[in-house]
This record gives sequence, structure tokens and C-alpha cells, in this order.
Amino acid sequence: MTYSEAKNFFYSLENLGRKEYLKDPRDAVVYLKRLQVLLDILGNPERRIPHYIHVAGTSGKGSVCLMLDAIWRAAGKKVGTLTSPGIEGLLDRTMVNGKQISKKEFAELTAKLAQALEVYMNRSRFDVPSPFEVLTALALLYFARHKVEWAIIEVGLGGRYDSTNIIPYKDVAVITNIGLDHTEILGNTKEKIAYEKAGIVKKNNLVFTQERNQKVLAVIQRECRKQKVLLHNVSGSTYQVAGGDLTGTDFIFQNKSYHLPVLGAHQIQNAVLCIEIARSVGIKDAVIQKGLNKLVLPIRMEIISKKPLIILDGAHNEDKMSSSISTIQTLKNNNRTIEQLNNTHLVVGFAADKDITAMVKQLAELKPKTIACTRFVSNIFRRTADPRELAEQFRKLLPRTKTKLFLNPHEALRWSQAQAGKQDCVLVTGSIFLSGDLRTDFRKI
Repeated sequence: MTYSEAKNFFYSLENLGRKEYLKDPRDAVVYLKRLQVLLDILGNPERRIPHYIHVAGTSGKGSVCLMLDAIWRAAGKKVGTLTSPGIEGLLDRTMVNGKQISKKEFAELTAKLAQALEVYMNRSRFDVPSPFEVLTALALLYFARHKVEWAIIEVGLGGRYDSTNIIPYKDVAVITNIGLDHTEILGNTKEKIAYEKAGIVKKNNLVFTQERNQKVLAVIQRECRKQKVLLHNVSGSTYQVAGGDLTGTDFIFQNKSYHLPVLGAHQIQNAVLCIEIARSVGIKDAVIQKGLNKLVLPIRMEIISKKPLIILDGAHNEDKMSSSISTIQTLKNNNRTIEQLNNTHLVVGFAADKDITAMVKQLAELKPKTIACTRFVSNIFRRTADPRELAEQFRKLLPRTKTKLFLNPHEALRWSQAQAGKQDCVLVTGSIFLSGDLRTDFRKI
């Protein structure tokens, strides 16, 4: 099987009828049952991985996974990391020691999964697992093949019935925070969403959160009592911002200095959470400092070019967008020498199921010089917002701003670059998938 055939195989799984977590959250335990049958056929690779860290939350969970990955590798551990969605496709979501799975191994493991699914079809009373569930199985196969010591797993959606909750045990369960996202699936209140995310808590694991809302914390605490584990809430941890510019952010936490080579003071909160988790398993502060100093966070306010300044961002809900805009405003106000941020050009695209109106209003605060309204093209499983709708909303708020429509996101980026001078900034935002599409133009990885 070639990589192209393997990719088509995964896409083809979408045309089978099944009970879908994304469409019908009722009787959701079936999603884990059918994946377990497939893993049983594969010889239970999930049980050949000694240690797990499982990360859920509305915002920050991907960043936390990559921070933990950097720290654990600095500690000399062999680490497998599964994040979702993939930024540039199917490969970069599955990594061992910071390197994504190769096309060759992806194809080999897909061939093995295809054979297992033939057995599954004749043996199981359940629907065929979804593409996401099968990709989770592939990652576990890959980690077991490479004999990783630790697997750091990001929840795809929710937690309780997410396919990643198939892992049989875990050392640490993390719930970064709870916000209103995917309400049509997880529930329309933070308490309902917290119940779903708290489902990753299991017996005999450490549990960490940085959630502050007392009603939400009560839901998480209730699950911890049920599983007889202690909740470590680090939301009250204090730190001092020591500086920040285009090279990253410096902070002091408990008399130790840290540098994050990423933009945004909001990432300090994620780093503090990771510091506390690392300390809880015995990793020394010097190692934590070394790991965080080598951190790479793709499309989290990632600088991909300097003249003009091009920033790739994956903000796709109001909370994330607020953090991104705050980062730009803070850098602009505190660093008068960063003149590029005074002249911002936007390349924007959203998934269709997001609160587009709210985020367009947020972006209008930047008073952009030009706006390119476009779409993402690489993710065939998600519907993209119509660029015409985006343009209409921007034109109502910013009637004097030059706004143009593009079906091709690469053309949108090229147009924005042409509009921007070397002392300007181009911000790509609105969707992980859009920034992932355009990151390939720079071939940074």
C-alpha cells in the first residue's frame, strides 16, 4: 500500500453509515466499544505503552501536549505524542520524539489496519469505527512499534466518549479549562461540557486543571471523588512576566526563570500547568527549563517570515481569538520598535460551525489595512464558511478597508503579501486548517 492509497483508505471510511459521535452523542459508549474490538484484533497495542498523559480542555490542550512533549524529551524519555487535528494533514498529528510518522510507516500501518477491519467486519456487531477512531488506533500501533515510554494524548472532542479515552490507564489526566465550544454536541452550558471532559479522569491517576469557575470545578471535583483521586488546581499559581518580544516570552515562577520561544503571555499559564505536572513525576526544574526553551508551537501565533512579518495562528473560537488579539496589542503597546504590528493585513477563514460574527468583531479591533477572506481546503471532513459571508460582515464593520474574496487560500496569502510592505504584518487566523494549509507554503518542517 502506498501513502496515497493509505490516505484514500482513511477518507473512504467516511462513506460508511455509522453512529457518529459528531452527530449523535446519545448512547455514546458504543464509540469506545467498537474501537476496543478493533484494538483487540490488533493485539492490544494500547497495553504495550507503559505510561500515558491524557489532555482535555477547551483551549490550550494542544499547546500543553507539545510543552509536555518538549519537557519529557529533555528529560531523556522516549515520547509518543498524538495531537488533533493534524495541522498539515494526516502525518503530523502522530510523532515519536518530535518527528512525525513517515509516509512509509503510515502506509504500512494502514495496510495492517485495513486487514484488521476486514476481520472486524465479520466479527463485530458494531458499526465500522470512524476515520478518527481508526487514526487513534494507528497512533497506538505506531507508539507500541517504537516502544515509547510515555504517550501524551490530546483529546479530539469532549473526553468521556472520545476515542482517545480508550487508553486503559494513565499517570496524569489534564483538563486545561472549560469554555463554550462544540455546544451542539457536548451541551450548551459549561457544566455539561465539564461533565464530558471530566470523563477522562480514572482511578490511580494524578489530575490537574487550571479552571477557575467554581461551578465547573465542582463538576470536575465530583468525578475525582467518584474515582477516588485528588484534583490539583493550579489556577491560583502566581508568576511574573519578565519580558516579551518577537523572540518569545520570559517569566518567573517560584523564583525560577523560564523562556518560551513563542508569542503570547497566555502561553505562560499553559507552561505553569506543565511545570507542575512535570514536577509531580519527579522531573527537575533545570530539565523543565531546558525543555521549554526548545519548544516549537506550530500555528500558535507562529512567526513564519520576518519581512513582511507573517504570523500563522489557529484561533478558532472567541477565547482563542481574544488571546491572539491581546498578544498583538500587548506587543504593540510594550515594544514601540515593533512597527510592523501597526500595519496589519488579515488572511481569514473559518469553519462553518463557529461563531463567525463574534470573531469578525474581535478582528475588526485590529483595524487591518486589508482583509483577504478565504477558506481552508485540506480538511474534507469539515465544512468551511463561505468567504462571501465573511467579506460581507467585515465590510459592514470596516467599510473603508480593502477586502477581497479568494477560493484559493494560497492566492489569498500571496495577495496579502503583495499589499504588505516589508514593515507590515500579515496575520493568518480563524482556523487551524487554514493556517495548516498555508504553512506548507513555507516548508518550515
